[in-house]
Amino acid sequence: MSMYDDVEDDELEELAQEFKQAADSGCPVFFDRDDFEDVIALFLESGQMDYARKAITAAIEQFPNEQYFRLQFAKYYALVMDFDAARRELDYIEQHYEPIPEMYIEKVLISHAFNKKVNGVELLQKALALDPDIPEAHLLLAHEYLSDNDLESAVQHAVRAIQLDELAAEDLKIVMIDFQGLLVMHQSNIIIDFYTRLTEELPMCGALWSGLGLAHMNHNDFERAIDAFQFQLSLDEEDSSAYINLAEAQSAAGNYNEALDNFIVAREKCNVLEFNVQIGRCYYNMHDYEAALYYFLKTTPDDPMYAFVPSEVVRVFKAQGKFDEARAYLRNQIDKDPQNVDAIEELIDLLDPQKHADEIRGLCANAISSEFNPKYGFLSFFAYYCCHTEGADLGIEICSEYIDDPDVCTDVHYFMAAFYLEKGQVERGCEYLELALQADPQPCHVDFEDMDPDFANIPEVAELLRVYKDDERPSDPTEFLN
Repeated sequence: MSMYDDVEDDELEELAQEFKQAADSGCPVFFDRDDFEDVIALFLESGQMDYARKAITAAIEQFPNEQYFRLQFAKYYALVMDFDAARRELDYIEQHYEPIPEMYIEKVLISHAFNKKVNGVELLQKALALDPDIPEAHLLLAHEYLSDNDLESAVQHAVRAIQLDELAAEDLKIVMIDFQGLLVMHQSNIIIDFYTRLTEELPMCGALWSGLGLAHMNHNDFERAIDAFQFQLSLDEEDSSAYINLAEAQSAAGNYNEALDNFIVAREKCNVLEFNVQIGRCYYNMHDYEAALYYFLKTTPDDPMYAFVPSEVVRVFKAQGKFDEARAYLRNQIDKDPQNVDAIEELIDLLDPQKHADEIRGLCANAISSEFNPKYGFLSFFAYYCCHTEGADLGIEICSEYIDDPDVCTDVHYFMAAFYLEKGQVERGCEYLELALQADPQPCHVDFEDMDPDFANIPEVAELLRVYKDDERPSDPTEFLN
């Protein structure tokens, strides 16, 4: 959510334009402190980093004793991923200015952004000693205490943050989503316990029930997630996000009729998103393939889910046994975008490596040359395809072109080993396998074994995997390939 309401937007945009015009013409800019704060915040928030830097520089020149603007430089450096510069700026502020709470908060935020260890509790307590009523400091302390498994302290600070600013409950979800990704599986219940306690403390706060529902979703407990989102709706029947989350949970639980109804309500209340892909998936799972296809094809490129449309359309055609239609649809997509790797992979999966070898060669060339897709990703897909379609010869032909490519050569050695083993040429396959294992025995060999479970039953292969898995490598490995 933007920090600016609709009434302020126009005035702020005019102010930003005024600054841009002056900066572009090299003229000095004289704003008051509040105007500089607003313009800098807008530039940082909208990613206009060059103008943000210029605005911060101008503000510091005009207000050299205001450490707030030095802090904005630290934030700027963090956003452009220059941790060292951000840290230096914070150190300078600490050495040359009186401490303010925002300095300690920024230290914690920047350390989190760059995954650097810091005593966050100590820094945030210093911030609160200067000003005990800063919601952001309390939110971050909740994060820190959860990291230490101190549930009681985490709940205490989260409640205080929300009491100070009700919007902190929404910000809390963002912090917790980030935090949950850092947890190992045996700790993941702490988020559920955390939100359960918060809903007990502040039962009328809908955002907390949303957080609890999302925590249950992350734990694949869809029925409890549904209960949480339904309670959220009981607090505010106009909350479009609650309908969206409820529909997602119902769909995940297999309640497709209910999910469909709530996606339709969400579309009516949201006024921005159409949810055509989600609605199409509900119809697909209800085996109404014509309705599913209608909604998938209705999705427009500005929809956040548009990238999933080709695979969903193909899934419908496959379910109907319409493989010619699926291939025609994908070829049309690739004609529009020759480097659409998702469509290329979908199409290759529908082709025969013997009958359609020439077409597959062309598709591979397009996919591998895509600047938006790593070569390894496509070649890995292609290797699996070849191993499961009697396409080993075509796999050898394509992958041999990248045998000396430093970006993928080790992976290609694994792929070549798989192809030769599929052809029954065990000795040749083991030569490539040992080259691959010499270069990178862990964890790539696991992917190699997954390509065909029968590989592990070949004695020569099993022995090589055992030797390199246990790190019993030959002291003088032989070069097998000329």
